[in-house]
Amino acid sequence: MEIKGVLFDKDGTLLEFHQMWLKVSQGVVAALLTRYPTQVEVTATALLEAIGVYGERVDNYGLLASNPVEDTSKKWFDMLAPQCDFVAFNHEVKGLFNQQVEQMPELIQTLPGIKSTLINLKQKGFKLGIATADTKDATLYSLEQAGIIELFDFIGYSDGDIEPKPAPALMEAFCQHCDLHAAEVVMLGDTVSDMKFGINSGARSVGVLTGTASQEELASHAELVLDSVAEFTPCLLKSA
Repeated sequence: MEIKGVLFDKDGTLLEFHQMWLKVSQGVVAALLTRYPTQVEVTATALLEAIGVYGERVDNYGLLASNPVEDTSKKWFDMLAPQCDFVAFNHEVKGLFNQQVEQMPELIQTLPGIKSTLINLKQKGFKLGIATADTKDATLYSLEQAGIIELFDFIGYSDGDIEPKPAPALMEAFCQHCDLHAAEVVMLGDTVSDMKFGINSGARSVGVLTGTASQEELASHAELVLDSVAEFTPCLLKSA
């Protein structure tokens, strides 16, 4: 079936991931340890490793790389045992993540060649969308700062009101909004979760190596693995 829509993950696919989210997660952890001192010692290292951050490396299968903030909040809630309910704690963690993103706008950068690729796809008539595990506020702020928000017909995020990737809910929302079928869509992302999302949705899946996953990790789940979204053209799928 002819490709009519392209759905993208955000961080690690369109925007630089590593420095941005390492610094953001480190900042959130520092704030939490100040606000929630515990009787049982919980270190910054332990909190970061619990979401897949090991020094300067982010695990492709960890919560920071692939999951919505709610999952990170739940892991930290269990570790810190704060004197509040999970709803309040989750709201605070989301606020801290959004605050850290807004405090470091200089780290929000499109990966090389991304904007021109998006413009080219848009000019050729493709419907473009975002499907991210990030929150609404951080997603919209990042895309605005990167200067690419106006290029998207659909922006989907994981803010607790829709089932996150790899469930197909965000694909279904994109298709409904743009009057497409999933088989007419290709999903581009940098994680195994992104590839499984495309498969679960009935779409095509293309992996990129600008984020957390390796060629080997992506290859068994993707039709193609590219160095970057900047290399992508829908005609590549004809020979996949």
